[in-house]
Amino acid sequence: MLIGDIRMRFLWKLIKWLVGLALILFLAAGLYAGNVAYEELFSAPWDQILGIENRKGELDRIHSLEARNGWQRVEVHSKDGTKLVGTYIPGESGTRNTVILLHGLYQNRTMCIPYANIYRRMGYNVLLADLRGHGESEGGHTDWGIHDVEDMNAWVSLLRSKNPQMQIGFHGVSLGAAMALIYSASDEGKQMKFYVADSSYGDLLDLGRDKLMKYTGDDRLVLGMDVLNPFFQAALYMHTGKLLSDIDPVNRVQHMTSPVLFLHGAKDQLVPPEVAELLLADSSSTNKKLYIFQGASHTMEMSANGPAYREYVTDFIKNT
Repeated sequence: MLIGDIRMRFLWKLIKWLVGLALILFLAAGLYAGNVAYEELFSAPWDQILGIENRKGELDRIHSLEARNGWQRVEVHSKDGTKLVGTYIPGESGTRNTVILLHGLYQNRTMCIPYANIYRRMGYNVLLADLRGHGESEGGHTDWGIHDVEDMNAWVSLLRSKNPQMQIGFHGVSLGAAMALIYSASDEGKQMKFYVADSSYGDLLDLGRDKLMKYTGDDRLVLGMDVLNPFFQAALYMHTGKLLSDIDPVNRVQHMTSPVLFLHGAKDQLVPPEVAELLLADSSSTNKKLYIFQGASHTMEMSANGPAYREYVTDFIKNT
């Protein structure tokens, strides 16, 4: 009987030791995989995964317009020293009204020229900004909101150096819209006059989950991403001090106070229009509106119905 008890205690200790070892190995493997996933967030070929044409280096048009019209090429440095480049277009003499325009993924500030014309007709100063990792701004990859609050602060500081009384709003398209919404929840972002968010995504993980599955043809990735999520978030926090909730627009809009206008295409297959409805519902702004453009695909609302787009934006800005 005594020998049997000894064997049972030994067996129980062995089982606990093996379970503990398995748990340690699982955590180690998870942390390693999470770190790999973190690195892939910035290095993956998102243009191929999302089916986006890469035009972030096509700058001939904006350079030509700067030279022809005397528009100012401007530079700032973000908090971490990264150089950011943009184009400043002065409005009516002495105006304090200013908009910062933010382009989409794998684009550059040239993309925002049609939107700039809306604000120029209202006499606004316009700043076209190259997002980090795009155009002439430094950074080797898309930043997905990790440093964009600091980047936007640098641009706001530049404008305030021109006129401390600048009344500043943001108009972003796709990735630029998401970055604007992330900024809207910051202490500095809450001081902005308005936000226009055209075709923003809501949740970064949701954006990647479906597109990665289609890109690889492996539906097991969905389960894998769910299992990997806590390890990915641990790696994200270890490297940046942020969690996904800090860089997901659907979370950040819950903390915004400025007026916001959401614009989206009914036939957007990259970011479904339901995302815009969710952003509207979750936004804590007391002045918020959403317009869905029938027949418009991702970021194509202006092409689908330019007059309506210009009217909605103009009326929103004037009433704000």
